[in-house]
Amino acid sequence: MSYAMSGASLLPEPETSLRWPLALLIAGAVELTLIFLVLGTHAKPVVASLPAPVKIARLVTIADVPGEPDPAPTAPPQKRESPKPAVKPLPQPSPKPQADAAPVESKPELQADSTQQEAPPAALPVVQRTQASTSAKADKPGAVRRGIVPLVRVEPDYPARALAANTEGVVVAHVTIEKDGSVSNVNIVRAQPPKIFDQEAIRALMRWKFSQNDGGTVGEVELHFTLN
Repeated sequence: MSYAMSGASLLPEPETSLRWPLALLIAGAVELTLIFLVLGTHAKPVVASLPAPVKIARLVTIADVPGEPDPAPTAPPQKRESPKPAVKPLPQPSPKPQADAAPVESKPELQADSTQQEAPPAALPVVQRTQASTSAKADKPGAVRRGIVPLVRVEPDYPARALAANTEGVVVAHVTIEKDGSVSNVNIVRAQPPKIFDQEAIRALMRWKFSQNDGGTVGEVELHFTLN
């Protein structure tokens, strides 16, 4: 009886022999599942590639816009020239009759070349100079000659203070003429008003030029400073 029981215990139980292979299969399936899950989480997401944007080039023509025209150049202001004196002839005194006097040889008058004499410009201040007739007889030797005509005549400037004060005047001067016709000395004989126009008259008369002569000739010149 005891023998039969011990022999029966040595045989494997049928349920125990099937349990181990099944457990291994389940464990393998779980392990594979875990492997797939781990690989799935680390896999990069697949992003669908989008088509590249298409660039459209459009040619645009820009018309040239005409610029503003340059302003017309303005003419520079004209500089007002200083007034130049004019010449006003005074009447010549009538010659006194000489009774039974011997004819006096007359010397030719100094005449200016009309082509070389400058015409006085039109201006407000005007200086007028006395001129005698060219047909007048010459005075005695050594006397002051009147009516001499210069070849080159420089008009005096109008003094600024006289112009500002609206002052007019007259200057009578004696000029000493050298052989070459230049003026070596100017002597103011009369000035009205005094000391107003003297310096401008002397400065201008020293630049006058007469015809050549024997030298030492003294001529009388009268300048009128007037405002028109």
